[in-house]
Amino acid sequence: MKTMVYPERRLEVRAEYDLLVCGAGMAGIAAAVNAAREGLKVGMIEYFGKPGGVPVSGLLGVVSGYGCGEERISSAFMNRLRERAVAVGGVNERNGYLMFDPEKLNRILLELLGEHGIDLHLYTRLVDAVREGEALRYAVVASKAGMGALEAGIFVDATGDGDLAAMAGCPFEVGRESDGRVQSSSLTFQVSGVKAAEVPQTMPEMSAIWRSFPQQVPIDHMVIKYMPERNGLLDGIVNMTHIPDCNSLNPADQVRIRREGTRQAFWILEFLQKHVPGFEHAYISATAEQLGVRETRRILGDYVLTEEDVLSGRDFPDEIARCCWGIDVHNPTGTHTGIERPIRRTYGIPYRCITPRGISNLYIAGRPISATHRAFSSSRINSTCIMIGEAVGLAAPSALRQRDTRKADVAAVQEKLEREGTSVHRSER
Repeated sequence: MKTMVYPERRLEVRAEYDLLVCGAGMAGIAAAVNAAREGLKVGMIEYFGKPGGVPVSGLLGVVSGYGCGEERISSAFMNRLRERAVAVGGVNERNGYLMFDPEKLNRILLELLGEHGIDLHLYTRLVDAVREGEALRYAVVASKAGMGALEAGIFVDATGDGDLAAMAGCPFEVGRESDGRVQSSSLTFQVSGVKAAEVPQTMPEMSAIWRSFPQQVPIDHMVIKYMPERNGLLDGIVNMTHIPDCNSLNPADQVRIRREGTRQAFWILEFLQKHVPGFEHAYISATAEQLGVRETRRILGDYVLTEEDVLSGRDFPDEIARCCWGIDVHNPTGTHTGIERPIRRTYGIPYRCITPRGISNLYIAGRPISATHRAFSSSRINSTCIMIGEAVGLAAPSALRQRDTRKADVAAVQEKLEREGTSVHRSER
């Protein structure tokens, strides 16, 4: 391998924060907003040009995971966000899903971050992490202004891939335990020009059509969510492409996800035009800028969530979020066939899953919490990620005072979550 010497250089420390959130997806935003509400000075960096993560830059729009049979769970952050979206006609609610208009959600989130005084750095890439002993001191970033550093007392890794934690030297696992292969990725796309009066009313009806013909896409059912009807037409968000055996930590695999995802998107469009009523004149109006990555790193914390925890509906004395999603491994090497093992009772996410081993001032918010491959296939759902972010934002002030995330007052965090209306159970089972 050919190498070069990169010259040592001094970097400007461009800002100092109480809390720096790396990644402006929904979990990161929930953490940032709650921390700012608690009085902290908060900074946030984001690689893409919009906040919101997969629901916005990934076009998905959907925030799922608020119901499990008769049991419902609640997120105070999402309740407030939903109210704002309803006020601007930017949300549909069907079958337990919140379906946001991605552009209206982008607008709402930009306004929300501004109202709370969060210092937002868009188009900014995380490059490195600098530690002093067990504490993270700086995040090294790159933007149009060149390279620089951001200093903070507490850091939040909301990158989705655990990038900050990995750069800081925290231990992690990737993929399934047997061979390291990760769940398949997707490229979400938007179709426009769908005739509302003619389209089948339910996904089971559409899935029956899908199964009646040979497919070139490894999924056995249809997944399309619609934005509010306008002048008799619908815009649909299609989450059906599946690109197996790709690890998006590998740049070459990222390109493959984009290429193969685009090919599958246009094949799905042709299928819809030929076989599904209402789609005869539909067209692809956008493909997502952000790839739909389900799994990369899982950062090892003080507790590792297990499949048994998920299936038994376990409560934890230190839990800071609930999850209602079943075991949903999107086949790393084959066809996706839906949720593998549904659950009948929600389960808790313990605080110990968001404190990485070997470091004192870093939280994980969102997807890459400490879990086994199969447990992770449940906990990765967006609603749970958001609730984890809420808890992180409320825990940060106590962790900052103690200079240690493990010394934060978790009971006080739980009380605040419950008081605001976010679901938490605390009895040990």
